[in-house]
Amino acid sequence: MKEKIIQITKYALFIGIVLMLCVPALQQYFKFREERPLNGAITEPQFTPFSWDRWHSGDFQKTNAAYLNTKFGFRSEFIRLNNERHYWLFNRAKANEVVVGKESYLYEENYIKAAGGIDFIGENAIEEKSEKLKFIQERLKKKGTDLYVLFAPGKGSYCNEYIPEKWKNQFNKQNRTNYKSYRKAFDRKGINYIDFNAWFLEMKATTPYPLFGKAGIHWSKYGEFLAADSLLQKIGEIRNAPMPDLVLDQITKEEKNRSGDYDIGEGMNLLFELPTFPMGYPQFHWDWDTSQKQQIVTFIADSYFWGMFNYGFSRDLFGDGEFWYYNKLIYPDSYITPLEVSTINIKEKAEENDVIILLSTDANLYKFAFGFIEELYEAYIDE
Repeated sequence: MKEKIIQITKYALFIGIVLMLCVPALQQYFKFREERPLNGAITEPQFTPFSWDRWHSGDFQKTNAAYLNTKFGFRSEFIRLNNERHYWLFNRAKANEVVVGKESYLYEENYIKAAGGIDFIGENAIEEKSEKLKFIQERLKKKGTDLYVLFAPGKGSYCNEYIPEKWKNQFNKQNRTNYKSYRKAFDRKGINYIDFNAWFLEMKATTPYPLFGKAGIHWSKYGEFLAADSLLQKIGEIRNAPMPDLVLDQITKEEKNRSGDYDIGEGMNLLFELPTFPMGYPQFHWDWDTSQKQQIVTFIADSYFWGMFNYGFSRDLFGDGEFWYYNKLIYPDSYITPLEVSTINIKEKAEENDVIILLSTDANLYKFAFGFIEELYEAYIDE
């Protein structure tokens, strides 16, 4: 009797293992369960058609093996399981350039490098770019266009206390950062700038709602609202013109972080959501006399402007002003057909604006303005 039970157990285990091996294949072909897609930029390999040349070179086998590896059932769940294992057992993120900090704060490497001056480009490079910026600021002013730099806050600078020590040990020993050096150069040369990086740090101890999420890399929705309100007032001062009032209706405090406050967490592709703290989510509208002239404002900016742009700020408040994303693609045109900055007359386009804002978080100051300064400078020099 005992031997029979052992035999049955062996058969049951064997059948169970076979079924487990077959389940991914069955899922691949029959899709009996909906799988969560992976987040982030993922390039899927393509199937390579058979040819004898590809077969003999080994290219057919190699490329299609990679293709098949992306098609088996429950692949995304297996990846999430593996990512979960690395996070909880080794305190590591299986996501490109993501750093797990103290108390499980998440960063991207470039924000830590910027906070500690690891990416410092040197005083000479900053001086040269600042000279060109001063030149185009003065030229644009003669055409009636105000040019301003907007320093957006960075998570590495704002949440400096949670950066791992192994990163802090690499910080610039002279305490030089691109942000600090650009500010000094701008002060010396009289270059216009708005410093939200310093402002956010000033508010840190007193803000009623977090200005950065634990698992997010951009300013929080609440922080973004404060920035938008302040920016509207600043543009009104610059142009001595009436601007819309950003009217706060209410703020809801939510335990579950929304997408923008959890963007690194989403990109980590884990099985379970990470523990975070409650965030504030403003609901607002703008009060605006539509008979008044709108100021045309274009932003040459990194991803920190996406939130305001998606709220309709450029469309509704800035005279259909444009968003030059990393000085590459022009929005909103690129929603329909990609429109690249390299294809336009940059001088004529710039001079159509009342205000141009060069917005950059500190993580992107090593490539500040993304070529806009040099391109417009050359356009004026070649006149």
